[in-house]
Amino acid sequence: MKPASREIALHADGICEDGFGGWAAVLVHNSHQRTIVGMATGVTPGQMALTAVVEGLEALTRPCRVRICVEDESLREHRAMRTLPDEPDLRRRLRPLLARHHVIWDEGDDESEQWDEAVCELTAELAHHQVRGATLTRSAEHGADTTLAAVLSSYLVERWDDMDAFREADAAIGTLRFSIGWYGDKPSTEMAPAEIVEHLSTFFHTTLPHKQHASSHEIRAAGKVVCDLLEWFVVEGHLDADTARSAVEDIGTGVDELAPIAAFVSAFRSGDLVPWPESSLIEEHVDCEYLTIDEVSTRSITLHGDDGRVVGPVTVRPGIAVQAQTGWRILLSAVKVRGRWELVQVVSGDP
Repeated sequence: MKPASREIALHADGICEDGFGGWAAVLVHNSHQRTIVGMATGVTPGQMALTAVVEGLEALTRPCRVRICVEDESLREHRAMRTLPDEPDLRRRLRPLLARHHVIWDEGDDESEQWDEAVCELTAELAHHQVRGATLTRSAEHGADTTLAAVLSSYLVERWDDMDAFREADAAIGTLRFSIGWYGDKPSTEMAPAEIVEHLSTFFHTTLPHKQHASSHEIRAAGKVVCDLLEWFVVEGHLDADTARSAVEDIGTGVDELAPIAAFVSAFRSGDLVPWPESSLIEEHVDCEYLTIDEVSTRSITLHGDDGRVVGPVTVRPGIAVQAQTGWRILLSAVKVRGRWELVQVVSGDP
């Protein structure tokens, strides 16, 4: 075998959500670049990343020095331990490729390589988008099924042409499906489309803030998607206009209340919190309880519990204090040591 005569940079990436996967390999040699892309269903992110590596190496027609840059954390861990992931088919394809080429694993730091990695990530995302949309399209073509599950798929299909809109809608509706399945008394496959209205309060006030711990942006994005969905239901004849209008108003009010609280909770960083001290040092504590904000200053907040116990003043950064509002109920843990209250955990909150 001739020695490897040229160096190739192989940027590999894979994306997978709910079993819908896409992968991309970008091969770079001097000013030349080649992109290979694929998609699959019933897969994992690790499988997609490893597939990108294998496909990229298989595309090389002669032995090369190959510097592989891969984003997948699990694949990096396997590489660091000098083991191959437990994917028999992919391992069988990868072993002779590793023997054929001189492979170096690298993360890549310079701007051009970061750009190549960005192209690779975007291409993998496009592949994932394609397979997700194609699957939904096939599902929506099955006939006159007008259950809630079916019309949600049809709604997503209509937004497939705009990847950003589709991704935002897919994420919100995926969480909505979960909420209905978790709290509802029957699955969406047995519900009429109009029944969605009965589940929106739970979705916005319980699932998003307390189960998903959605950020302020995610809450507002979900509100926009669901309002658009209800208007689409009206156009398609699944919901009457008055019911939709009332629901949209309720969503707007709820989002305006919840989003600032989510931003407040998200503002806390690890440096703003303390670990639980030794029990012998703790004078008082609250452990994952709801407390109501009573007072706010430029550098502190004071709260009280349902039993009237006062917690605070608790020192916080000005950037956090300026976001706080009296009356908010915040789920948190706190300890009092040497006469001073400090926060251990800030989980979520309600208006």
